[in-house]
Amino acid sequence: MRLSFIFFLGVICFSSSAQGTFTPLNSDYLHYIERYEIKSGKLSNKFYSNVKPITRKDLIGFIVNLEKDSSAKLSKVDHFNLAYLQNDSWEWLADAYPDGIDESKNTQNNTKKPLLKYFLQKKSDFYYFQNEDFDIHISPIFQFAFGNDNLTNNSPFTNTRGIELRGNLNKKLGFYTMLTENQIAYPQYVRDYSRLYNGFPYEGFTKVTNNDSTRMVTDFFSARGYITFKALKNLTLQFGHDKNFIGSGIRSLILSDFSAPYLHLKAITQVGRFQYINIFAQAVNKQVPVAKDGTEQIPPKYFTFHHLSANVTKNLNIGLFETVVFGQRKIGFDVNYLNPVIFYRYVEGHLGSVDNSIIGADFKYNFLRRFSLYGQLVLDEFNFKHFQRKGWWATKYATQIGLRYIDALGVKNLDLQFEYNLARPYIYSHNSTYSNFIHYNMPLAHPLGANFREFLFIARYQPVKRLTLNYNLMIAQHGEDYNFINWGGNIQRNYNLLRPYDYNNFIGQGNEANIQYIEVGASYMLGHNLFIDAGFQSRRVNYPETAQTTTSNIFSFGVRWNIGKRQLLF
Repeated sequence: MRLSFIFFLGVICFSSSAQGTFTPLNSDYLHYIERYEIKSGKLSNKFYSNVKPITRKDLIGFIVNLEKDSSAKLSKVDHFNLAYLQNDSWEWLADAYPDGIDESKNTQNNTKKPLLKYFLQKKSDFYYFQNEDFDIHISPIFQFAFGNDNLTNNSPFTNTRGIELRGNLNKKLGFYTMLTENQIAYPQYVRDYSRLYNGFPYEGFTKVTNNDSTRMVTDFFSARGYITFKALKNLTLQFGHDKNFIGSGIRSLILSDFSAPYLHLKAITQVGRFQYINIFAQAVNKQVPVAKDGTEQIPPKYFTFHHLSANVTKNLNIGLFETVVFGQRKIGFDVNYLNPVIFYRYVEGHLGSVDNSIIGADFKYNFLRRFSLYGQLVLDEFNFKHFQRKGWWATKYATQIGLRYIDALGVKNLDLQFEYNLARPYIYSHNSTYSNFIHYNMPLAHPLGANFREFLFIARYQPVKRLTLNYNLMIAQHGEDYNFINWGGNIQRNYNLLRPYDYNNFIGQGNEANIQYIEVGASYMLGHNLFIDAGFQSRRVNYPETAQTTTSNIFSFGVRWNIGKRQLLF
């Protein structure tokens, strides 16, 4: 059964409720959402920020309420950021003011001199058209960056051009599309990662220019597109190619945006303090060899995801999730997994299935209008009988704990974030390429896969309205494979093949790699979504077993318009 048919089952429920598109999934945007929810002093009743992206309409409603709250103690920089977010989704501003919008708010996004009368009328849109029945926003996408990497004579660069389009029909049916054409030469450490996994972070189909495996200049299209609508007052449906991010951290151990966009149907049900998410997705099993002459299609694989989230108090949110990854069905998507409420473990047992089922929980606690404590727990396989024996290979779990501290030490707009992640060997892997937690050869959760410990620290400082300074630190221990033995770090591998031990497994086993990554950067906003970026990265990897150390020093400079920074923090 194809996902397109599943989608049309939902269409018949279509009713007349306002609906638009989602906010971007980039680190700066997500940080704004988390920061201002903390400053509000309570969890939002407009959206659930541990499930991203959120709708533009809900974000605008939240911002309007926040600006009315004098106890939020917003700085001048905060007001600038909130105006930026409002301008970015200005089509929903009037809806947030049922008694009439203030003229200054209504015109804050207007430009002084439009181009040829019809273009650049708004700061946020190259072109827009709006009437009672139709709303459309079109913007160009551009990024050019270059740098220097001491490990290669082939300098890293990025050359991206594209277009972004969003809008709605009658404020009932939202639509979005983004298409870019890219040529990118990555730093050496990313090239090494891509050779290992036969894929590139965040992307699907890519080709290496002139088949040059040394320079590895990639040439590819990147595309997203979906439609959204309200099937019921409390039910939002999305269908198309896009990504999701579950959690409030730098990483997600549940579902992240590190892999390529995937085709999916998402149902968001929100009633009072509860939100329920269902995702029915079709991924790509790139690990299966196919003919290079185009006569064979890359086989699909599937995953389904449930996430139940509740605002237990005004400051505490707790969520439970369950997902299953499967494939190799003659009928395509197995309709047994369409049940939106039943536990997948029960379905597996009912079907006599060997699909990969993962369960877990997440939480967030905001307090004192300054702090947010968050975490995740993921259980891939857990047998209490074997747990009593040390290091059973299938005691597979991952955990996260993190803390945000905004306006740190009394310094306005200085935000600190601390995070610790760990994942046992063999978690996310399975006995088939159709059921591991992989899409287009990239992990669906953490970039390191499994068998790691990681500490992250991020400092963000916005001393003036248009300037943002960043410091990123990553310290990680990762157990890598060697001599063809599967030590549990590469989740593409079958956990039943070349596994050395059933017991006495531990995090970091195998070829231990100790990674230290430091990044400092600055971004200056020239105009709406137009940035100049400059940065320095230092990445050091030490292998104690062989006394081998590699250090990368990378300088970069670039300009981008209507596109987020590409995060390569791994």
